[in-house]
Amino acid sequence: MLKTGNCLLPVSASPLLPNRVLGLPSRLALTARAWLWQVLLGAGILGGILTACQPAPPAPPLRVSVVGDVLLARSVPASLARDSTALARRARRWWAGASYVIGNLECPLTAHEQPVAGKQFTFRGEVKWADWLRRLGFTHVSLANNHTLDQHRPGLRDTERAVRAARLGALGYQPDSAAGCLPTLLGRDSSVAVLAHSAFRVGVAGEGCVCGRDFAALCERLAAYKTLFPRRAVLVYLHWGTEYAAQPTETQRQQARALIDCGAAAVVGAHPHVVQTVEFYRDRPIVYSLGNFLFDQRGAATDLALQADFDLRDGRVVATYLRPLQLRNAMPHAANARATAALAARLRRYSPAVQLTANAAAGGWRVRPTGPGAAPDSLPAYFRRMVTVAGPTGPVVAHLRYLPHSQQYQAWARAPNGTATTVTLRYPVYAFGAGDVDDDGRADLLIGPVKPTPLDNGRRRRLFVYALDSAGRWQPKWRGSRLTYRLLHFRAVRGDGGRTYVRTVEQTPDGRYCVGQYHWQGFGLVLDQFLGQRLTLDDAYRCFVL
Repeated sequence: MLKTGNCLLPVSASPLLPNRVLGLPSRLALTARAWLWQVLLGAGILGGILTACQPAPPAPPLRVSVVGDVLLARSVPASLARDSTALARRARRWWAGASYVIGNLECPLTAHEQPVAGKQFTFRGEVKWADWLRRLGFTHVSLANNHTLDQHRPGLRDTERAVRAARLGALGYQPDSAAGCLPTLLGRDSSVAVLAHSAFRVGVAGEGCVCGRDFAALCERLAAYKTLFPRRAVLVYLHWGTEYAAQPTETQRQQARALIDCGAAAVVGAHPHVVQTVEFYRDRPIVYSLGNFLFDQRGAATDLALQADFDLRDGRVVATYLRPLQLRNAMPHAANARATAALAARLRRYSPAVQLTANAAAGGWRVRPTGPGAAPDSLPAYFRRMVTVAGPTGPVVAHLRYLPHSQQYQAWARAPNGTATTVTLRYPVYAFGAGDVDDDGRADLLIGPVKPTPLDNGRRRRLFVYALDSAGRWQPKWRGSRLTYRLLHFRAVRGDGGRTYVRTVEQTPDGRYCVGQYHWQGFGLVLDQFLGQRLTLDDAYRCFVL
């Protein structure tokens, strides 16, 4: 091979010199051919060939801009009547480089007026504001929050219809309650997905149509999505936290990091109405609260806000920018020098591990972690690192940790009697979960290794099941060689009759996908039925999680 720039050219492939040149031995003939390639290169004859060999330049990143809470009720419409045209000019500048703009719609848009009883604040905006949001530049709004049901289910349905009629994407909502937490795809190549989620319960009929409440289910769906689509970047937009608090709670920090472990490229939040902490975990950004974008609150720093711009490529965020904003008479403006300084001071105080670098093109700062980057795992893996299983005397939290020095995973747990037990996994892991697989009333540990087995020597995704025995030690219950087809992912689900099933995504020999359901019989898993066959991978994911 002759290396030239980024190409490896096969010397023996030259059509100008046969394997033997004038009777020369093969080794001398190869030398002659290499000399001829160099002559042709120097003469520019092979320019076209080499141009074709150059790698294509990387595609530009996809920019997604995210802002905080948007209210279109109370005194906000009067402010819009005075400043709407000027706001449109400002927004065009702020969002000039963005392919998508996302905000949290903090009120239902409906003519239906039936406020929920017992709430301190209930909102209602006019349906016409959906078209106005689209003209302003929004492409998507989240309906996963604690106010979209302020006018009961009819108001939420009106909101969704108005949003879609305005050609806006509705995040975190589906008329079918089971589908409320499906990702929304962005980009011509579907390279980015968004999950919106609300942490609040409002106790109103129709709440099941809004993605929220069950954080564990959100993590499970995210991990499954990234396992099946590792090259898609997933943004998670959360409605959570404590109003007017300067920092997130410790529970929020744990949840944000769990979402990153499950595959989120970035986590961004709203609801507190003030700017909160920014941090990086495993080199991925977490913006706990952006504050308000369009709101008529006063005091408690509710007039200071941020716009987050995420540049995404190849399944991850390659750059994060923050634009400082300032609300005056409910309207967002570019922050003046005093407000910018106040926001910078707030971020530096509550986000000491983040570096702010002025960036004129972004109208604010580029943010980076101050410390070293995270050590990579041996294989990209997306799951929560902790699950609860049944121990000899009660529930036990099992941890999965990665040991960089030995490049191994280790499942670890400590029984209530103090006994520590581990299972060292000398191969990559792609899934980690729990479920009462054999229906004995005790949750087992489910691990997905990538390895050969004695009965199948291919390096494939497997399903192993472990349980803690009476002494608090891990014991294997099933280390299956294979299921029906090529296994891609699995999870334990509880059936309507109370039986536990293992649901799988598998790839068939013809390249299509199926969703299987298995139950425990005797000493292993047997196929119960296929819930879907000959599916696309996107359809298989929906069937798998719903």
